[in-house]
Formats: sequence, structure tokens, C-alpha cells
Amino acid sequence: MKFIFDAKKISSESSSSKARCDVTKILEKCGYKIEYINERETSKKIDLIKNINFCYKQIKNRLSEIECNSTVLFQYPFDSLSYKFSKLIKKYATKKSLQTIVLIHDINTLRTSSVFGKMYYKLIVNEVKFLNNFDYIIAHNNKMKNFLVNNGIDSKKIVELGIFDYLVSSYPKNNNYDYKSVTIAGNLDINKAGYVYQLNNLYIKNYKIKLMGINYSGNESEKIKFYGSFDSTDLDDFKASGFGLVWDGNDYKTCNGGFGNYLKFNNPHKISLYLASGIPVIVWSESALADFVEQNKIGFTITSLDELDTIFESMTKEDYQIYLKNVKTIQKRVTNGNFLREALKKCGD
Repeated sequence: MKFIFDAKKISSESSSSKARCDVTKILEKCGYKIEYINERETSKKIDLIKNINFCYKQIKNRLSEIECNSTVLFQYPFDSLSYKFSKLIKKYATKKSLQTIVLIHDINTLRTSSVFGKMYYKLIVNEVKFLNNFDYIIAHNNKMKNFLVNNGIDSKKIVELGIFDYLVSSYPKNNNYDYKSVTIAGNLDINKAGYVYQLNNLYIKNYKIKLMGINYSGNESEKIKFYGSFDSTDLDDFKASGFGLVWDGNDYKTCNGGFGNYLKFNNPHKISLYLASGIPVIVWSESALADFVEQNKIGFTITSLDELDTIFESMTKEDYQIYLKNVKTIQKRVTNGNFLREALKKCGD
């Protein structure tokens, strides 16, 4: 038997994010049975401890019922996860000869910037020790793998995902003729994507920018237009064109701050959105995604958004068609769940 464990907020109508839901759907098709661990909403720090105990009991009960020699996969993180969870999992894995796999969505030790957050993930969750208790770890990429290895995890148990899959009901129809444009999608809140509010400082002559997402509060101009939000589960609403940009932080000249630095290690789900939509991408040259983009020739890398106008000035339709052809190959893989399936095979599944 094969089982997937994931967290679900008791008060939430939906089980999880698009990325986690897609993982669950792919694993269901691979024969996994879903085991949801219910989490309570927490508003006070003291409630975190109560929630940990609440979830701990559920995991213990589910593991005690699972058949011997089963495979158990955990999506990481849970909001209320702690180091003692993985010790419990390892205990039952030894007792019942279970194969255990953990799939990383985020490593909060790398992402968080607050003092309390750093203390919480270091002292209570202890992420590296948590992950090390599993037989296999599915990490985003080589940069994340190196971080884990440098912190004491055996490289033989780490499998690289490549990028996250992005399931769609149908392929969207994009304006591929409008190739001299940059689509920026996602959470456009000024505290998350501050660079978006500096775009008017760019010299923009040979291309235009399309903003799509939530929490946008900036101004538009002749070259910068906001197209509203879209349904991430239905890409018919996603009118992307040109190239999709993967950038973060509060500076258009580089990716900086906690969000920008995190790009050096993680695979944002945003790149999967763009590729599932059939458009090539632009990424920061220092990001973990840079190697994937260059090796598959599905876009280009830059050090600063200042470079865009010069790049688009010399770009031809023939150049863009080459990118599109390469993206088609990745699009088929990412929308069919192939990246996760291939990673599971490397885990002996």
C-alpha cells in the first residue's frame, strides 16, 4: 500500500495550494491513498504548541493503522510540524518496515527573516534533522540539494525534482505573436513583490509589461498594464504572452531580501504556471532555476531588469519560435505530472 500525508486546515474550504493539490492528484493516479492531517487555525504563539500535539496524535494513530511494508510520502511543511514528528515517523518506519519519502515545498529556515521565525524553525521544527529521518527526500534542485548535504544529509537519499508539475484541464490559447512582452503573474503585494512598483523606472521602448494577479495597488502606464487576477486552476483565464518573469524582492536591479535570496534555492511554482501556459521564461541569473532554463533552452537569464530593453531590441520572431518549440516539450511533461513521477521512480517507487 502507498499513502500520502498532507495537512488540511479545519476551517478551510480547500485542502491546500495548487502545488500541493497537484501533487496529491498525481500521487492518487500512482495508487496512493490520501491521509489528511487536520490543523486548527492559530492566532496566538501558544496555540502553535497545542496544534503540534493535536497533529502528532493524528499522525500516530494513522501510522499505527498502516500495513507493514507500505510506502508513506509526506508533503512538507505542515504549519504545525516539529522535529518530533519525524522521530515518530522513523519509529513506525522501523517497526513496520515502511519506506518513507518527504517532498519539500519550502524550507522555511531559508525563507523566513523574522527573529521569531528563525528561532521557531531552528529550535522547534529543526528542519534539517526533520528531513534526515526519511529514507528519501525530494528536493527542488541541485542548489537545494547542496544546502541539505552541507548541513549533514546524505546525498544518496536526495532526489531532485527539476520543477513542480502544473496540471491543467486544457491548454490555454496564448498571444504568441505578441512576443516582445513580459508577463508578471502572482501575488503583486508591495511587501512581497516590491520591485513591481519600481517598473516605471525602467527604460521601456522595445517591449511591454503585463501584470496579472492579486493585491496590485500601483499605477499603469503606456507600457505597463494590469490585467486583473486569474484562476490558477483554469488557465483559460490566464492571458499570458511573450515571456513569463520569475523575480522577487523589492529591487528591479537584482533579487534581494528574504524573498529574493530564497530564489537561490527554491523552484517557485510560478515557473510551472508559465511553462504550463506555453510561454518561455526569464529568470534571475543567480537563481536556482537558471541552470534548468539554460539547459532546456526555454528562455534566458538576466542579472537586472535593466537588460530587458536591449534584449528585446535584437530579438526576432525566429528566436522566439525556437523558445516556443523547446517550451512545448516541457509543457507536456509538466502538465502530465511527469516530473514527480520521474522523481518517485528514483525513490524506488
